[in-house]
Amino acid sequence: MIRMECETLETRLGPLAYRSSGQGPTLVFFAGALANGDLWRDVVATLEDRYRCITVDLPLGAHPWPLLSGADRSATSLARLLLDCLDLLDVTDATVVANDTAGGLLLLSLATDHPALERVSRLVLTNCESYDQFPPNKLKMASAMCRRMPGLARGAVRLTARRRNVSSVTESGLDDERAESFFGPILRDRRVAEDLVAALAGEHPQLLIDAAKAIPGFDQPVLVIWGEACKFFPTGYARRLASDFPSATLVTVPGAGTWVPVDNPDAVAGAIAKFVPTPVR
Repeated sequence: MIRMECETLETRLGPLAYRSSGQGPTLVFFAGALANGDLWRDVVATLEDRYRCITVDLPLGAHPWPLLSGADRSATSLARLLLDCLDLLDVTDATVVANDTAGGLLLLSLATDHPALERVSRLVLTNCESYDQFPPNKLKMASAMCRRMPGLARGAVRLTARRRNVSSVTESGLDDERAESFFGPILRDRRVAEDLVAALAGEHPQLLIDAAKAIPGFDQPVLVIWGEACKFFPTGYARRLASDFPSATLVTVPGAGTWVPVDNPDAVAGAIAKFVPTPVR
């Protein structure tokens, strides 16, 4: 599959890349650390005949352009940036779909007074940070390194990108095209690595613990899709999310890891298609 040329969103923090395809109800996809819109590539390919599918590359290490010098890369700022994108895209009645770090930022955004929350009609959360898992337990030391020794952390994330070791997040691995899409930017530009390190440094469990108080107040439909083989986010967190949202459905995907849209895109696309109605033709 040839990746479509990206378009640019000019945000308060700097330019972000996005892609849009298809027509119909709007789905806006966000990926987490060291991933971008290509995380959703196969899901979008299945859905774009019935939906308008938009993928946005958040500044989390797989983004093509670094943020502006001095940009606020705190978790709260990035959570608002996610919603800023909905305003800039001028979408309405949107279903927002998020994975990994982006899911944590989306949950954090629910506790803000951002006017773009009115643009969200549904949420889809796949394996992601939540509650005290911000960052997940297995990455708490890495997050602390990002705060205390950012230069060392920058070298570490670039080494991770160079080795392309993704066995911790996907059970099926990555093809060369997707691996280059995810890891190329951080190797080409150290400022992209700096953006990721700053984002990871800003993660603190108390932020999402406090933000969780807003979950019961979000009364729009929510779909939780969870890979059961995830090494970072146990399925118990998915059950808790589904229980705490007033109107939520949980779908588990056996054999899929954190990057469930890579491991089983058909399961993800199928669940979304059932969740988001399309006009009768």
